[in-house]
Amino acid sequence: MKKERKYFKKKFVKMKFKIVVFIFALLIVICSIGIFLNYHLFIIQKVERLNKVRDYTEYKIKLDFLTDSDEYNERLIYETEDERFYLSGVKEIYVYYGSTNTTLQDAFERGYLTLEILKDNLSSEIGNGYTKYAFKGSNNDNEQYAMYEFERVNDKTDYYFTTI
Repeated sequence: MKKERKYFKKKFVKMKFKIVVFIFALLIVICSIGIFLNYHLFIIQKVERLNKVRDYTEYKIKLDFLTDSDEYNERLIYETEDERFYLSGVKEIYVYYGSTNTTLQDAFERGYLTLEILKDNLSSEIGNGYTKYAFKGSNNDNEQYAMYEFERVNDKTDYYFTTI
């Protein structure tokens, strides 16, 4: 009788351990699904909020600067039949419509931001072979940027976004 009790007690302890491990694994799976769905809903809500913006001419632009470990580069972000847009020496540019933001590339691709809207908020200076458009409406360095326009003969017009 004593042996049987020890045997059942050991079996019960092993079974308890397996149940605890199973519950722990189940909690991890539930948490992972919750995090994934939360992120997915956030992305969907972000797109919905951007689509409901009434006036796309009211925006702010903020720059994400390169760190010391990043190498200086020029990156093509958007291209149309007549224009190419590059980031030069900047990691990313974010466009804010109120509290909702998107990247400059996404704003161009989805039609939230156009070249005409962008040029309206910038002051221009004509240089030797280029036009410099600058935004200095803020004391914050993250919001000050310049856009250089290079007219290419028989080719597309290139626009480079960079820091001032």
